[in-house]
Amino acid sequence: MTTDGVGAAASNQYLGQYSGVSSQTIDQLIQADSIPMNLLQNQVQDLQGQEQAWSDIRSRLTNFLNDVQDLQKSDTYNSKVANSTNTSVATISSDDTASEGSHDIIVKQLATASKWTGGRVNSVPDSKTALNITGNFTIDLNAQSDTVTGTDGEPINVPGFTIGDGKATSSKVAVDIKPGDTLNSIVTQINAQTKDTDIQASIVDNHLVFTSTQTGKAAFSVDSSSTAGLADQLGLGTPQAATNQGQSAVFSLDNLPIARNTNNVTDVLDGATITLAGVSATSGTGADATQTPTTLSLADDTSKFQGAVSKMVDQYNSLMGLVSSDLDPGDPTKADNQTGALVGDATLTQLQESLENMVTEGVSGGNPASPYKTSDSVGISFIDKNGTLGLDTDKFSKALKADPQAVKDFFYSADTDVKTGIVSNESGYATDLAKLTNSYLVNSTGNQGIIALTTAGFDSTIQDLNTQISNFQDQLTAKRAEYVTQFSALDSFMAQAQSQMTYFSSQIGAGI
Repeated sequence: MTTDGVGAAASNQYLGQYSGVSSQTIDQLIQADSIPMNLLQNQVQDLQGQEQAWSDIRSRLTNFLNDVQDLQKSDTYNSKVANSTNTSVATISSDDTASEGSHDIIVKQLATASKWTGGRVNSVPDSKTALNITGNFTIDLNAQSDTVTGTDGEPINVPGFTIGDGKATSSKVAVDIKPGDTLNSIVTQINAQTKDTDIQASIVDNHLVFTSTQTGKAAFSVDSSSTAGLADQLGLGTPQAATNQGQSAVFSLDNLPIARNTNNVTDVLDGATITLAGVSATSGTGADATQTPTTLSLADDTSKFQGAVSKMVDQYNSLMGLVSSDLDPGDPTKADNQTGALVGDATLTQLQESLENMVTEGVSGGNPASPYKTSDSVGISFIDKNGTLGLDTDKFSKALKADPQAVKDFFYSADTDVKTGIVSNESGYATDLAKLTNSYLVNSTGNQGIIALTTAGFDSTIQDLNTQISNFQDQLTAKRAEYVTQFSALDSFMAQAQSQMTYFSSQIGAGI
C-alpha cells in the first residue's frame, strides 16, 4: 500500500472503518520508532557545527600565521625611507640591503641615446605610398668607447654597455624590401626586431630616423652592398645621413666624479638605485660658476617594523576572541543556557593555553647577552584580566632606538648562505609562534596538522552516522509497510466478523 498523500487518505478511510486505525495512527507509530534516528541526525548536526567552528578557527589562525611570517621577512626590518632635496635632479630608492646615510650629488649631464636621421625620401609623396623598389640592407648599432674628463682634468672611466640581449656588443637589423613596401612598412619591419636589436625606427617628414633604445655613446652604420643604390634611395647614403651621438651621464657623488652610460645608476651605492632626472642648477658665472648639490638620503623605516608587530598583536586578539567564544560554557544554571560550539574541546583548549603561554614567554635560541629575551622587554604583554595582548609603542620604540639589531634578533634571527640562499638556524619570537601555528595548520601529503586530522575525524564520523541514518530510513519504510499490512488484515478480519454477526442476528430474528 502506498504512503504518499493519496495512498495515505485511502488507507485512512479503509483502516479506520472497523478498527479505528488510520494512516495518522501509523505516522505516530513511525514517529515513535524514529526517535533513535532523530538522535543520530542531531549528532550529525552537532558535528557539522563543530566542524564549521574549526573551519573558522583555521581561517583566523591562518591570518595570524601570515602576520607572524611578516616578522620573519628581512624587508620588515630593513625597509628604508628615501628622500631627495630636489627630485627634478635626482632621486634614490633601495632594497633591504642598502645602508642608511645621505649623499650629495651634482649632475653635470644626463645620459642620452644616439640617433641617426636619414635624408628626405622625395621619390614618394608620403610614408604610405609604395616605394616600388626591392633589395636588402642592414642597420648596425655599435657601442662606442667614451672618455669623460672630470673637473680636475683627469679622465673618468665609463663602463661599457652591451647592445641587444647582452650576448653581443652590436646588433644588426636585416630589412627585406619588396615592391609594395612603403616607408611605413619598413619602419614596422624594423620595430618588430627592436626587443632583440635595441634599434627603433620612426618617420619624420619622409625621413627615416633610427634611435638606440639604450643611452650612451653608440654609432649606426648601413650596409646595402647587395643592392646597389638602395641606401641613397632611402636617404641613408653618406653624407645625406646625420647622426646625433649619444653621451654618458656625468655626475659627482660626495665630490667623487662618476660617469655611467645610463640615468638609472645601480652600481654606485650597494642596494640602492640613483635615478638622474636633470642637470643641477648653476649659480655664478665663469670661474665662479658652481652647481647646487642635491642631497639624497636613506633612513631606516621603523614604522613598518612597529606596524608589523602591532598587526600581529591585533590578529592574536581576534583569534583568541573567537577561541574564547567557542569554548564558552555559558551559564549552566540557566535552563536555556547557550554554550560555545566547541565547549570542552580538549584540542582547542590546548591551542588556547599554548598560545597564551608562548606570546609572553622567552624565545628559543638568540643571544644570551641580549637585553631583549621576553616579549615584555620589547613592549608586548597582557593588558587586562581577559588575556588581551597589547603593544607598548613607547617601550618598543625605546628598545629599537637603543639596539635595533638586538630587537630584530628577538623577533627573528637566521643564518643565510650567501651562495645558495638557504636559510638555517632560525630562532626568535616569530619563529616559535610560526612553528606552533603551523603544527595546527599544515595539511600536505604525509604531513597533516592537528586541524586537518580533527576535521578528518569529523568527516569520518559524520559519514558513518549518515550511513546509519540511511539504513534506519530503509527500516522505517519497511516498518510502515508492515504496519499497513497488519492493520489492513485486522480491519479485514473485523469486517468479516461484523458480517458474520449480522448474518447470525438476522437468522435469530427470523426464528430459524
